[in-house]
Amino acid sequence: MVTPRGTERRENTLEGSLRRRLIVLAGTAAILSLLHFVDHAIRGELVRTAGLDPAWDHSGWPFDTQSDKPYIFPIVFVGVFALLLGGIRFTLRGRLWAGYWLATSIAINLLLVFVHFIGGSPAAAETPRVIIMSYHGGLPGILALMVLFSLMAIFAALSFQAVRTRQHSGRW
Repeated sequence: MVTPRGTERRENTLEGSLRRRLIVLAGTAAILSLLHFVDHAIRGELVRTAGLDPAWDHSGWPFDTQSDKPYIFPIVFVGVFALLLGGIRFTLRGRLWAGYWLATSIAINLLLVFVHFIGGSPAAAETPRVIIMSYHGGLPGILALMVLFSLMAIFAALSFQAVRTRQHSGRW
């Protein structure tokens, strides 16, 4: 089939633009995730050194070697970064597309909602109140909440962009 001159270029430009949007959102999510994990480690240390409620410590190994807390670093930290950085790499190569980012962003946002708002029991959840109180109600607690809510917003935006990418490209 013969295509009008320049059509392929426009399609490539559209696909490139969609790819860039996915990658920028995923990269932003990776940076915010790193800040959020740093906050986990700092709050865990504050709980241990300031004598705060031990139920507020969700840092786990390797930050707290004496604890039976979940292994935050190998399970969540490595898992989240494997999904984000691996997804970015394979999206750049054209091997992953909208469906991957929709599933990944929804899964990670559900994890954030569970950990920070549900948590199985009120004592186990790292609620916004717990985050603020870990920093004694100061500016660092507010900044930590801003990172958390920004992270959730960026994953929502990534979900939305994945759906838009599917609509414009016709493929998942």
